[in-house]
Order: sequence, then C-alpha cells, then structure tokens
Amino acid sequence: MSPITAPRQMSLAKNYDELCLKAVEKILTLSHKAIRDHGRCTIVLSGGSTPQGVYSLMATRPYCEQFDWKNIHFFLGDERWVPIDSPRSNYKMIIDSLFSKLNSPSYHFHPIKTNTSDVATSASLYEKELVHFFALKLNQFPRFDLVLLGLGIDGHTASIIPGHPAINESMHLAVGIEAKGYAEKRVTLTLPVLNQAHAVFFLVSGPDKAQVLQKIMEGKNSFPAGKVNPQHGEVTWFLDQQAASLLGSNNEK
Repeated sequence: MSPITAPRQMSLAKNYDELCLKAVEKILTLSHKAIRDHGRCTIVLSGGSTPQGVYSLMATRPYCEQFDWKNIHFFLGDERWVPIDSPRSNYKMIIDSLFSKLNSPSYHFHPIKTNTSDVATSASLYEKELVHFFALKLNQFPRFDLVLLGLGIDGHTASIIPGHPAINESMHLAVGIEAKGYAEKRVTLTLPVLNQAHAVFFLVSGPDKAQVLQKIMEGKNSFPAGKVNPQHGEVTWFLDQQAASLLGSNNEK
C-alpha cells in the first residue's frame, strides 16, 4: 500500500519580493482563522536567508497592523548553539527582522535557549517548554497551526540533516545535532513534530535550490525535506522562478 501523502500545493512567484508577499498574505489569513477557531495561533519560525524577507514584510504596514500579535505564539524550528547576539543566531535574525520593529510589545516568542552547558540540555529544555505550553501527555506531540521551513541545498530542513540519526527520531520533540560539515551544533524540532502541523509552508528561493527541489518533487530521494508530510495537514511550497526553474509543467501551479 502506498503511503498517504499530504495535499501539496505550490505558490509560484516571479521573484523573491513576490514570494515574500504571497507568503505573508497566507500567514495573515491562517493566523486569523486559527484565532477565530481556538483563540490563539501557534507558528514555528524558520531561520535562514529566505524567511528573513518574510519577517521584515510582516513588520511593515499594513501587515504589522493586521496581525493579532497578542494572540500569536511564535516558536523556533531550529537554532544554532551560539550566543543570542551572534550573527549566526536565528533568534537574533528574527528579533532584528521582525519583533524589534513592532510598535506593540505584546508578542509571544519562545526561543531555544543556548546559554546552557551543552546542546542536549538546550534540546531538553525546549522540549519541556513545548510539553508545558501544549499540555502534552506522555507520547503526545504538539500540533502547530503553521510551520515555516526552508530548504538547504543538501536537502536539509530545520536542522534535520541528511544521514543524521535525527531523521529517524520518533520519541523526542527536540534533539541536539552535531554533524560534519556544519560549523555549529544545533537544536531542532523533529520530524514527528513537523508532521503533526495543520499547515507547513516551505519558503524556497534562488537558483542553487532548483536541483534539490526537483528531486524532492519527483519523490526520488530520501532528503529530510521530502519526509515532511503531515498526515492531517497540508504543505505549500512558496517558490520563486529561479528555484522552480527545473520543475516540469505537470507540477501543480
């Protein structure tokens, strides 16, 4: 029997600026619906260069005035194990791009703490925060309203790296990562968490992502990004023309 695959949609943009615009519009709509449905919205934010433009746009008018910031809780999908003031910190990038620009101090951001003795402790603390926030029972996973993800040229997403044992993690919500070729240790949410989401938005831009994106869309791969498949949610790929340049005409537009 073939595995059940989540509904997959594509939102194709002419360029990076249009990609950011399309993504922010969808994030705004989804956040309003979640708040109407259950009083709050939970969003996982991605690090990386592509989401940065999305966050900057969210902080500008008219969008900054349309988001119901006090009822949205933002989390991190992954973090490099570096000080929070490091230029490599996802926390710093998101603060600088989004939250520091808001007039309203009423926002909720749940970062991954990196001022700990080791990366495993950071992962454990983050997992405990998620268990508490979502009031999870044993062996339960949180269900975020939205997870924003990027795509690495090696097919990684969040900090789930090709060939790393974390790909097969089935118990923990967050794990520490140390891998050859990656400068810093990292903490990442695990695939079971990503695959519980109501919605996943991949944000992918640039010609260097075209080849790996083609392989993922063809299903001829074992890349971590290709394993993001929420059984009770949907996945939308926000792509600019450069990233989508190798996709066939039969891909959904």
